[in-house]
Amino acid sequence: MKKSTKRILFVTGATLTAIYAYNKFISATATKKQLLSTEEGNYFEWTHGNIFYTKYGTGSPILLIHDANPTASSEEWSKIARRLSKHHTVYAIDLLGCGRSDKPALEYTNYLYVQLITAFVKNIIGEKPIIISTNLSSSFVIMANHMDNTLFQKMIFINPSSLKQLQVLPDKLSKWKKTLVQLPFIGTFIYNLLTNPHKIDKAFRNQYYSKPQLISSKLEDIYYESAHTNDSNGRYLYSSLIGNYLNNNIVHALKALDTQTLIIGSNERTNYEHTLDNYHKLNPSVEIMRITHGNLYPHMEIPEKMTSIIENYIK
Repeated sequence: MKKSTKRILFVTGATLTAIYAYNKFISATATKKQLLSTEEGNYFEWTHGNIFYTKYGTGSPILLIHDANPTASSEEWSKIARRLSKHHTVYAIDLLGCGRSDKPALEYTNYLYVQLITAFVKNIIGEKPIIISTNLSSSFVIMANHMDNTLFQKMIFINPSSLKQLQVLPDKLSKWKKTLVQLPFIGTFIYNLLTNPHKIDKAFRNQYYSKPQLISSKLEDIYYESAHTNDSNGRYLYSSLIGNYLNNNIVHALKALDTQTLIIGSNERTNYEHTLDNYHKLNPSVEIMRITHGNLYPHMEIPEKMTSIIENYIK
């Protein structure tokens, strides 16, 4: 065997070994604090995996759906869930591929989450809840309502994704990105680089919060841990996310929507007023409320104000 060939094989082997070691290191260290406790929760045995959820309080049911992101979990609602539970039975779930729920190696789509939300309402809650969701997950709720308009009593969407964004479908480039992240070793390595603490902190500062001084280091650690539970298998959801497989054109469903609905939009979000106007133009019955002092997740940044808004709307 030529020296050059031996050198190439040696370098390749050493690189793959280093990548494997790095992936294992991330998987072990990212979850060592064990911040995502399962002690207060339960599991719903669904068709595609076990779904973690918590249940607090008594009264009319509220279902909380966090954003569709492998770093996210029901901890997104930690600052308002117990506040709402003073007068309601509050359910908060970890979506499939997130947090403490299973993270199977499958293709994650908008319809997959429509099925999950529908099954959870029918099998666990057993009555019509008020459902509250954020960003991309709001499109799952709209489609679930479109398929069965008896599911929800009322709907509240916090900064739902723009209609234009939801119309972006998979193309050759996005499919290639999806395939790349799903590759053994290499895909996990890329995913780990893209969900490191620096990237998560940047997302909190630039997207999630409007006031960086309010960001909790513990909450950032929870997001980091969520991304890397189950040996970083959140990469399968991430690959579908960047591949645009979770998008869905909801225009027809929005036009036909007749369930009482409130959209809460943050003024601090750049050019977001146009998104709110588009929702209202397609269905004038949808109520729009604009708030200040919050970015993408105002329920984490200004929980007292958001709890008051939700309670008043429910009443």
